[in-house]
Amino acid sequence: MLRMRGSSLRRAIALGIIVVASLVFLVRLVDVQVVSAAALNEDAKDKRAVPVAIPSVRGDIVDRNGEVFATTDERYDVQLSPKNTKLNKGVFYRADTERGVGTVEVTAAQAFAEIGKITGQSADDIQQIVDDALKDNPKSDFAYVKRSIDLTQLNALKALDIPWLTFESQHQRTYPNGAVGGNIVGFFGADDEPLAGIELSQNACLTGVDGTETYERSEDNVALPGSVVVTRKVQDGGTVELTLDRDLQWEAQQAINQQVQNVAAEWGLLVIMNVKTGELVAVAEDGSVDPNDVDAGDPGKREARSFTSPYEPGSTFKAITAAALIDQGVSTPLSQNLTPDYLTPEPDVRFGDAFSHPEMPWTLTGILTQSSNVGTSMLGNQLSPEVRYDYLRKFGIGESTEAGMPLEDSGQLANYTGWDRQTSYNTMFGQGLSSTIVQTAGVYQTIANGGVRVPPALVADCVAADGTKTAMDHGDDVTAIQQSTAADMMAMLETVTTEAWFKDILAIPGYRIAGKTGTAEQVDPATGLYRDTYVNSFAGIFPADDPQYVAVASVAFPSNGGDGGVAAITAFRDAAEATIRTFHIPPSTGEFTPLPTEY
Repeated sequence: MLRMRGSSLRRAIALGIIVVASLVFLVRLVDVQVVSAAALNEDAKDKRAVPVAIPSVRGDIVDRNGEVFATTDERYDVQLSPKNTKLNKGVFYRADTERGVGTVEVTAAQAFAEIGKITGQSADDIQQIVDDALKDNPKSDFAYVKRSIDLTQLNALKALDIPWLTFESQHQRTYPNGAVGGNIVGFFGADDEPLAGIELSQNACLTGVDGTETYERSEDNVALPGSVVVTRKVQDGGTVELTLDRDLQWEAQQAINQQVQNVAAEWGLLVIMNVKTGELVAVAEDGSVDPNDVDAGDPGKREARSFTSPYEPGSTFKAITAAALIDQGVSTPLSQNLTPDYLTPEPDVRFGDAFSHPEMPWTLTGILTQSSNVGTSMLGNQLSPEVRYDYLRKFGIGESTEAGMPLEDSGQLANYTGWDRQTSYNTMFGQGLSSTIVQTAGVYQTIANGGVRVPPALVADCVAADGTKTAMDHGDDVTAIQQSTAADMMAMLETVTTEAWFKDILAIPGYRIAGKTGTAEQVDPATGLYRDTYVNSFAGIFPADDPQYVAVASVAFPSNGGDGGVAAITAFRDAAEATIRTFHIPPSTGEFTPLPTEY
């Protein structure tokens, strides 16, 4: 009996131990599979899952017709793990694509041959890469197979599903048209950061969102087939659509470069603007930067000077004074003024015309045709400084444009309350203030458009990768002068081009042109005094009978004795002819009778 009782006790103790152990195991099992399951799974995943960044592709910059100014060349480096090519005697398994079920055995030698068929290498070439890497380091986990392959090759290599083969993106920004539009498109710095132009101003549109994916790896760091999981989908950058026309941009650059070279000028600018929309279809500058090789060009000509470098416009702004006089009802195109060649209207205030002449019985149209500083100021002085200042502002002077560039200078226009008497007179003929060439084009666009100023536009819109289009806001239209005033100004400006000394240089057979020259002194920053050479400009509208486009050309500081005025007029004419060809502008109709210039 005693022996049985002891045996029962032992059995009871053993059973109790089993029950307790089972309970402990059950509690642990519940903890692992239920309570702590999420945390443990995440921890295990972190140990076996390898995150991979999938870089987004920067968007393109294109012209109005979709022609590419800037794009991203997608290139990729192919890499392998030398040590892992030897795992399992160089054998791995992948899905049997022919049968659709099961797996097939692949040797390293077979894989090398498959890779080489795509990359243009032999199996022996790739075997040598592996051998060289392992010779230097028996545990080597990295070696390049081929650098800079294209997307087609990449996809073919990925389809091989080789576990020890990896890839790295090497996206390179390229500019297929080189310096054509380079001043507008911009460029990148050494740290792959946009530094100028549209690349900088529209960076938010062009930049995508990188994606991520993970794959699981074995204990030997080999990717497990079929284990790739996309954790964040890549979003490529958007496309920036410009208002420029690539071919016209090229022709405009050729025109201004040629004229700068002809007269050995320091610089030249040329812009072409659509009258109805304000769209800039060409913004040309001499020595435009090539974004593919920024250091090859003049460092002083890397920025878009048409937007960042204002200068005193000179006589092209006499059109603003004439328009203000007519719009205020103070003058008409036929208002008479006996005009001397020099004037001292007040003590310490003096100015004169560019050429000597006796007192001339000029009309306001004649004053504009002869580009008389004296006549413009004598009639313009009938308007108060406040009124003249307000008209300058309505024409966009002293107001930064919003065409789409990173920096668009407003130029200099001091408030009329700060004008001294000399400045008050000088502003009537385009001195004592400054504007960019784009702002000057806007003045003539306003006149050509019936008195309504449409803000200049360079960036049309941003098209996201999914096709969503966002138009850029360039500001509101402004009515600067009455439609009747604009009509009078068109007649006066066409009289200028038919009666002035340069009419034969400017002429385009079959097309009527309205416009105005400008010869402006510029202050030398080193001395604070005016230079003895000038910025010569021509601002014109064509066809004058049905205004479609405005072009402004400026050629600065010729140094070989050449005529900067002729150079600017010639650049305008060449640009106008190119624009007519590009947009198939029909010839003018009807005859024009010039307004009287004398009485």
